[in-house]
Amino acid sequence: MNRYGIVVVGYNRIDSLQRLFDSLERAHYDEDVDLIISLDNSGNNQVFNYANSFEWIHGNKKLILAEEKLGLRNHVLQCGNYINRFNFDAVIVLEDDLYVSSDFFNYAKQAIDFYGEDERIAGISLYQHLWNVNADRPFLPVISKYDTFFMQYAQSWGQIWTKNQWNLFYQWYINQEYKNVDLNKIPDNLLKWPESSWLKFHIQYCIAKNKFFVYPYTALSTNFADAGTHYASNTNKMQVPILTSTQKKYTFVNFEDSNVIYDAYFENLLLAREIGLNKNEVTVDIYGMKKENARYLITMDKLPFKVLKSFGLKMRPQDMNVIYNIEGDDIFLYDTLIQENKVNNKKNDIKLTRWMYDTRAVVLVKQNLMKILIFEIKQKLRSLKSKFIRK
Repeated sequence: MNRYGIVVVGYNRIDSLQRLFDSLERAHYDEDVDLIISLDNSGNNQVFNYANSFEWIHGNKKLILAEEKLGLRNHVLQCGNYINRFNFDAVIVLEDDLYVSSDFFNYAKQAIDFYGEDERIAGISLYQHLWNVNADRPFLPVISKYDTFFMQYAQSWGQIWTKNQWNLFYQWYINQEYKNVDLNKIPDNLLKWPESSWLKFHIQYCIAKNKFFVYPYTALSTNFADAGTHYASNTNKMQVPILTSTQKKYTFVNFEDSNVIYDAYFENLLLAREIGLNKNEVTVDIYGMKKENARYLITMDKLPFKVLKSFGLKMRPQDMNVIYNIEGDDIFLYDTLIQENKVNNKKNDIKLTRWMYDTRAVVLVKQNLMKILIFEIKQKLRSLKSKFIRK
């Protein structure tokens, strides 16, 4: 029987911590689970006193306060190592500005049982990305009949590690093997992340070792992105819908049987197979962010190469346009060994196409812009009239 630990990572945000604890108390637990509250040293006694007074009725509680400020990167790495310090078989690590689904623990246990021994898996995510942070565009995965899919992208907004998964990564990190990573395979956006980020190393580890995170189609955690180390002010751009049911029976798929696998650029690794080409000869770069190209290239960019096939940008996710061979001139399959000096400028402007595709309701908003403006003016006048009457 596995021994699980929940590790909460905190610093100086008492409101965030209270909100996270509220979600933990709402969750369902069918067995005891230890709670480790790890606080970096901020000099904020209020946070420590609150965490110390918090009652955890689902198992043992341990409060750890750093003797001196560690910084986010070192603090999270220390939290990962609690898996060894407290002899857990697996840990669920939650930063303080997260909120968990009532079924997160049930999902974690089932996912650990299914994926815990798979050497290709670097960790299990509670969160589900709806935004490609590399391209700053929306992201949706291809839907399957299972509850999970795979991405070569580690997670920090609700992650699960088994002891072996964590120790393999940490050994790679302390050996500074990240210094030998081929930077051409790393997204530029990730390389610009601050030194306070531990996640950028974990993503590089996944790329270097060809490992993947398990992702749920429906998130079991969401991120409030409160002002802190990485955000100057509060933002809701990382919010995603979370599962509200409890004690669900999840349907998992083995990695080798999955039809939904994405790389660190949020690109579909199996798209080449869908069009009958060898994946080693194809670069899938629909978002247009990669630095290296194979002979065949799938992208939305207009390039001076021979177009073997073009596809529309109609279906969602965008991969489906290639999978179902949707007609159009928005996504191109190039043979980069054959030059065509003249790019066809008669095709739709790609930037406008992407914008229309991403914003969805832009046409509707344009058609009703005057109605919206009139409504807002009326609301303002009503408010002013109400204030005048009260006076």
